[in-house]
Amino acid sequence: MNLEMPPTPMSRRALLIFADGARLDLARRRLPLAVLPLLRSPGLGPISAIAADVHIFGSGPDSAATRAQFHPQRGGGFAERLENAVETLAALGYTEIVAIGRDCPALAAADIAQAFERLRDNRLVLGPDHRGGCYLIAFRASDRALLGGIRWKRNTDCAELAARVARSTVFLLPTRHDIDSWADLQLAARANDNVARLVAFIFRSVSAGWRQVALFVHADAQFVRVHGQMPPPRFAI
Repeated sequence: MNLEMPPTPMSRRALLIFADGARLDLARRRLPLAVLPLLRSPGLGPISAIAADVHIFGSGPDSAATRAQFHPQRGGGFAERLENAVETLAALGYTEIVAIGRDCPALAAADIAQAFERLRDNRLVLGPDHRGGCYLIAFRASDRALLGGIRWKRNTDCAELAARVARSTVFLLPTRHDIDSWADLQLAARANDNVARLVAFIFRSVSAGWRQVALFVHADAQFVRVHGQMPPPRFAI
């Protein structure tokens, strides 16, 4: 018996980019404008090859996302805003959704295409970040209730989501680094050559005085983060 689920129409695929404006993201991370290229919405050019509609849910329009539809975030907290974004796409008739942020510079259009493809025979496709969170979550709109009650931003959401469905119906993408601090930039550069070249350019662009102030102000936090940022354990799926 062939249990593979038939593919849904391509026009019913939505890429949900859930993020505030890039400059606001940088301000919250206390990173300089030189880091801006790392927080651009990924894959918006090549993603056209997989025929997914792009929807940004944020605090202000993203001028770099010329082919995306913008929606203001609604809700009192991260979980409520994300769930409202998903509900909006479901109400628009989308059947497959890939949700990403913009803080994973190694994320590529190929990852998004693979996530949609893996949804053919999985209920969840997850991209774990280096702390145990997710840089990508792919699901069917009919399964959107799986996102309810997750403890977001506690570095446990990847494991929590995976535990909600049968192990055989979860597909894990490679673990990748996201960017929240200077220490994260260094970790991401070690893991990805393309990121390394951009990080080298950023460090040349930012004044030495600014870097010294930033590293001094966040020295204790950086030390804790670097020593706690091991890749999350692989789930036995």
